Amino acid sequence: MKSHYEILAPYRQQYQQESNEPDLISPEARHKYAMFVKGNDHLINGRTYCSKDEDGNYISCFVSQYSDIIERNLEPGIRKAVLSLHEKGYLTFTSCQGHDDSRHRYIGVLFNTKEQKHDFISEVDKLDCNVYWYDNVLNSVERPCTESEWWDDGGMTVHIVYDDKKFHEVPQQKCRENPYTDEELTKFWNIQSNRNYSHYECIVFSFGYPMVETSFWKAVKKYFFYDQTKVNAAYSDFLTKVDNLSDYLA
Repeated sequence: MKSHYEILAPYRQQYQQESNEPDLISPEARHKYAMFVKGNDHLINGRTYCSKDEDGNYISCFVSQYSDIIERNLEPGIRKAVLSLHEKGYLTFTSCQGHDDSRHRYIGVLFNTKEQKHDFISEVDKLDCNVYWYDNVLNSVERPCTESEWWDDGGMTVHIVYDDKKFHEVPQQKCRENPYTDEELTKFWNIQSNRNYSHYECIVFSFGYPMVETSFWKAVKKYFFYDQTKVNAAYSDFLTKVDNLSDYLA
C-alpha cells in the first residue's frame, strides 16, 4: 500500500488558472490558492516540493499552517517540531528536515514585532537545545539580506514574486535576486499566517549546526566532519522541551 504522503503520478508543472476558478486573477487569490489548496505535490526521499526550475533548483510552495494540507506538506524529519510550535500558537513560514544537497534541519518563525522575536530567541536559548539562529533571511528592498562569504553557501533567502501571474515558473534563484518590498512581503505573510499585521519579523533556527559558519575553517570542518547524530540529538532535545515555551498570542 502506498503511503499517504507518496506521489502517485509524475508531476507536470501546471500552475495556471483553471476554467472553474475565474477568480485567480490577483496576487492574493493566487497565493491563497497555492497556500491552502495546491501545496507541494512531490514527496521524494523526504523532500517536499512542486517542481524544479530551469537551473535544477527545487521550487517549494509556501503552505499555510491554517490549511487542511499543511501536515502532508511538512517533511517527516521536521514535522513534529513544527506542529508542536503550531500548538503553542507560533507562526511558522518555512521548514526543512535536511537533504544531501542541504543538510541543515531548520524552522522559520514569524512575529509581529522585534520584541516578540527577541523574547522567543531568549526562551529557546534557555532550553539549551543546541540550536543556532539565522537572522539574514529577508531580501526586501527596505531590508536586503547580506551576501554570505564566498566559502559558505549556507543560509537561505525568502523568495516570493508577489505580482507575477507566473511566479511559480520563475527560477528560484532569479526570485532571490529580485527583492520585493516590505509591503508585498507583509501582504504575502498575512495570507499565509491568517493575520492582519502591518509589519513582520522573522527568525530561522537550525539544529546541531549553524546555517552559516563564522570562518572558512569552521565551514571546512562541517563539510568533512558533519555528524548527523548532533542534529538528531538537538532535535530530539527540542521536542522534549518545546512545551516549556510561552504561548504566542499575538
